This record gives sequence, structure tokens and C-alpha cells, in this order.
Amino acid sequence: MNSQAEVQMTGFRGELQEKDLLDCGYRIALHKAEVELSTGNGFRFTFSMPEDGFAELDLLARSESDWAAADRESAFVRLYLNDVYNQDVILYYGSSLGVYTRLLGYLKEGDYEVYAEFRELESAPLVSRAWIDGVELRCVADSSARSLVYRHTPLLYGRNLSHPYENRFTDTPLVLFYSVAEEEERTIIEYQMMFSHEDEGTPAPLLMSKWGRTTDIEWMYRVELDAEGHVLSAVFQGPHHITTPFQGKYALGGHPVLQSATTNGNFTDHITSGYRFMLAPSFQWKPEEEPREAVMSRFPFAYQVTGWEMERQQELEMPSLASSIALASQRSYVFIQTSKYPVPSSDGERALPSRPGFNRREEDACVDIQLRLHGSEQWYSSCHHDLRLGDFRAAYEGAESHFSTTIKLSGEPALDDIAEIRAVLLEGGADRMKVAGLYAFMLNENYLPQQSGIRTNRVLELTRDIPAGILWASADEADPGANAENYQAGKDEHV
Repeated sequence: MNSQAEVQMTGFRGELQEKDLLDCGYRIALHKAEVELSTGNGFRFTFSMPEDGFAELDLLARSESDWAAADRESAFVRLYLNDVYNQDVILYYGSSLGVYTRLLGYLKEGDYEVYAEFRELESAPLVSRAWIDGVELRCVADSSARSLVYRHTPLLYGRNLSHPYENRFTDTPLVLFYSVAEEEERTIIEYQMMFSHEDEGTPAPLLMSKWGRTTDIEWMYRVELDAEGHVLSAVFQGPHHITTPFQGKYALGGHPVLQSATTNGNFTDHITSGYRFMLAPSFQWKPEEEPREAVMSRFPFAYQVTGWEMERQQELEMPSLASSIALASQRSYVFIQTSKYPVPSSDGERALPSRPGFNRREEDACVDIQLRLHGSEQWYSSCHHDLRLGDFRAAYEGAESHFSTTIKLSGEPALDDIAEIRAVLLEGGADRMKVAGLYAFMLNENYLPQQSGIRTNRVLELTRDIPAGILWASADEADPGANAENYQAGKDEHV
């Protein structure tokens, strides 16, 4: 692979460590190629499964598409396994090399052939070619520690509400990840899908404040297993966010089958669509340690793809104004990751339980993150000072203690412009709140997270009497401890 291609690939795999790659299974085939895919011109390659297990495919591909341009959004490639339809791959990364990782299903030991076919009808109208630059196949054996996670990975049919292949141009699946919980000899695995956006749901201008992203991340399927690995229960997130018992079918060697059912990323087990994907479970999210948006840091191409979709679908404010809630270029935002926890009040009142697990509603309090720039006394707010738009609140009210948000600034500022960052307790919920840690970063000219960022492990305790405290201050600022009595020192980094 040449150096330019390696740079292009950074958004897909630049943050993955060697251990992450090894955990994906062992290589069973590698084909280097420069094959053009077009009408009537496909690509065949073979592999052998040395033992029973799950076949995982990396497809290194590019196309003449452009996710930011109408009618050029993507190329559509269909995969056949031993001449039987397996699934589809939407090439949304344009002329840059993308690594599209797919799970082909559970396979017995033996020899197999894959055929990749360009689909002109399903591709964007102005896209007629794609290229495959290589393929790698891995086996995740039954004996692997991750085989249990692979076994229950859902097969997802694409959305077809306004167009038979609408994920070809909107809300396309990007990354599948999962969480694991162990409870009294039971294992609970939950799968979450990150889509490039949601066409309905939280209004686009509030997405950056409320979630710190314009991707749509939704829990998809949850299975509870006994000590022997037998299924005790299986549910999915149905329309209107209702947890629904899974009563659907299984395919490709025993994988549960779902379909994207709504414009805000909910699912159904009633299949009406004619195209499908099975993304590999690429990342284990640990909700007790990090926000869900950590997956975007591991797969930073997501910032690019969702940004391109916003360019095409939304009227972005240019130049950006910090005083406006209007959606602007992502380079105008400071991305923030932190955490909040309710604590007992001074009169001995018990703290609200942390309730570890999945999809708990923990609307214990809202915390605003604010920053001040050098030479200014104005504080810029992540939630625009607790803005409300109808039933929507700009502040984060989600289930998890670890959360993400952004702070919009005017123009395209730099991290070096920031003098201080503080946390402010908002109305409602617990009267005492611990805010712990901070990671702040911005996007570079390629709309990927900058290598430099602001980190601190400081811990604040906010109360109704002292509702604000400094989380971080630049080296040339006065001691932030002088600004907040509830400041507890920790190690700061601006790297």
C-alpha cells in the first residue's frame, strides 16, 4: 500500500491497536488486487475455512462517489458466497480507500468463493465504477474468546421507507459495536449500530449540543445467555424506542435478522427490504469507563462521513456564530467528553443508584460545560445556556454517566484559544453532582480528530450553593482553585 493510501486509511484504522486486530481472528486469505467493478465486470476470490467458525471480510475499496454530493453519494456492491446472495456493501468513502469490514456468517470447515458485483441500479445515478484494491479474510473460531459475541451479531436489512435502497444515500450503517455484562451466571450482550445520521428525531441544530455528534447511535439487539451459552431472552429496540421481544428469523448460520424501520434508527423483525448488511462487532464499549462516542474516536472516519451528509442535507451556517444554535461546520466546535454522578447530600440523603447496565434512564441532573477564551470574560455554553426548543432540551439528559457534548464557537478557532473550561449544574435532578474528568479536542482540516487535545482527571462536586467549578485552565491562567472552592487537583495535559 502506498503512503497516500495509508493516509486515507487512517480514518478507518488509525486508532486501532495491534491487539484489536488480533482479536478479530486469524488471517485465512489475503488477495491484493486492482480490480475495476462496473456493470458486467465483477471480482471473484477464494478462501478456505480451516475450522468451523465465523468468516470476517475486510474489503479495501473505493469508487467515483462523493457522500457530500447529491446523486453521487455511493457505489453499491453485492456479495455472493458460493453463488448465493450474502449481503451488500455501500461504498460511502468516495475515491479514498475505505476498509469495509463485514461478517459473512457462520461457516463450516471447507473451501469458499466470494463474488463481488457492482450494482448499477442500486448505486447513485452518477456513479458507474468502483475499485477493489485488496481483500483480507479472517476466521473467528468457535474456540475464540469472541465467538459468543460473533454468534449473536445481527444481520440488518436496510431501510426502505422512501426509497427501496435509501441507506445508499442517507443514514447508512457505519460501525457495529457491543457491550457485555455479567450478572449471576448470566451474560448479557447488547449490540449498537452507528448510522451516519438520523433523518428525524432530535432536531439537527441540537444534535451537537445534546449528543456531541450528528451520527445516530442506537442500541439494536440485546441477548441474555445462561452459563452454557443458551439464549434466555432476546429483545430489540422497536419503533418509538420500545424494547420489543425478538420473534424474527435467523440467517447466515444462525444470526438474528432485523431491519432498519424508522427515520430515527429504530428496528423491526418484520422484513420488507431487499438489501442487507452484517457488520462485524468491531469494538467493545465499556459504559462504566467511557461515553458511547468513544467508538467515533476509534473509527474517526465517522466524523468525516456524518459531516459530508450534513453538507448535503443541511444548510450550514457560514461563517459560524457562537451565539447561534444553527448547525455549522464541525470545525467550529470543541468536542467534549466528561462524566457526571449524583452524590449524597450533606443531610445524609442517599445518592441515586448508579444502576449499571444497559439503557437505564438516569435523568439525575444536567450539567453544562462552558469555556472562556483568552482575553474575554464571556462563557460559551455547550447547551446554549439551557436552551429549550419545544419538547427538546439542548442539555444532555441521556441514560449514561459518561457523555459527550460540543461547544460552538465563531469561525474556526484553535484549542490554544481556550483559557478555561468549567462545569455548571443545571436545573432539576440531584442537588449535588460530581463531574469527573475531561477530554476536549477539535477536528483538523481533514475533519478528523486532531492529535492534540486537552485532558484532565480533575473531579468537581457541584451543589446548588456552588453550581460551577473550573475543570481545566491553561498554564498562563491564575490557579483555578482560586475560582472554585470545590476544585480537587489532578494532573492536566494539553498534548
